[in-house]
Order: sequence, then structure tokens, then C-alpha cells
Amino acid sequence: MASNPALARKLGTTDAVVIGLGSMIGAGIFSAFAPAAAAAGSGLLVGLTIAAVVAYCNATSSAQLAAQYPTSGGAYVYGRERL
Repeated sequence: MASNPALARKLGTTDAVVIGLGSMIGAGIFSAFAPAAAAAGSGLLVGLTIAAVVAYCNATSSAQLAAQYPTSGGAYVYGRERL
């Protein structure tokens, strides 16, 4: 055990986007969409647009941190290095 193998990076851009979308959307959208549409009416599209903008900001900031700290550990590493 003289060498430490590096973490294999096998995910592409499409893989990362799909994983991110799956994490953000989750299964809750399927159970919460009908009651939200009934309560909000036409304002639902405005709310979904605002939520999409916030999710985009979150995704881009996570991508910038991942580019700045390309090590395994994810959010733990970002917090340790930035705080």
C-alpha cells in the first residue's frame, strides 16, 4: 500500500446536471403540484419561475466552488475551506 489511488472522475456534464436536477426536484413535486396549482392559480407559474432562478443561482455557486476546490468531499470541503 505504497500509493494512494486518486478518485476516479467519470461523470460528465450531462451526468452532473441530471443528478443535480434529481436532487432539487425530488419526489415532492409530484405530490405537491396539484394542491399548489389549486391554491395559487395563475400565480403558480410566477412562483415556479422564481424557484427556478433561485435553483439556478444555487447550482452555479456550487459549480464555482467545485471548480475552485476539485477534491472529494463536496460541501464539507467548501465549508472547511471558506469558513
